[in-house]
Amino acid sequence: HKSEPPADNSNLHKGQQKEGHAYGKHTEKDILMWTRELESFVVEGSRIFHDAELLGSNIAVSCDMCHPDGANTHPETYPKFQVQMGRVVLLRDMINWCIEQAVRGEVLAADDPRMRALEAYMLAQRKGVKLNYGKR
Repeated sequence: HKSEPPADNSNLHKGQQKEGHAYGKHTEKDILMWTRELESFVVEGSRIFHDAELLGSNIAVSCDMCHPDGANTHPETYPKFQVQMGRVVLLRDMINWCIEQAVRGEVLAADDPRMRALEAYMLAQRKGVKLNYGKR
């Protein structure tokens, strides 16, 4: 599994932050800890994305069978109108549609750690792509 490193947020604790500023008390250690936690989250999402059993598939299908390395998921375009559902959906709605329809698994709650990890992985795979929500 591969993932891009997260954004460099080290500048959050430098510059014009003052006492009382939202980022005024963050240290380099905080930034390092958050970076490692995010990388761990994305790696877990990659594991789930590429493993039918972790995903909960009833037919041994994983996300990467249709979307190798997160290809063609375009999380930066959500929310958007999704024809197959006939409504505007969030990324997690589309993930659940795929789990239910293609993977033949049980939908995941929005706060399920697997859902959150899948979203993090897909977004990480598209790092640097201009946000263009609503695009079909």
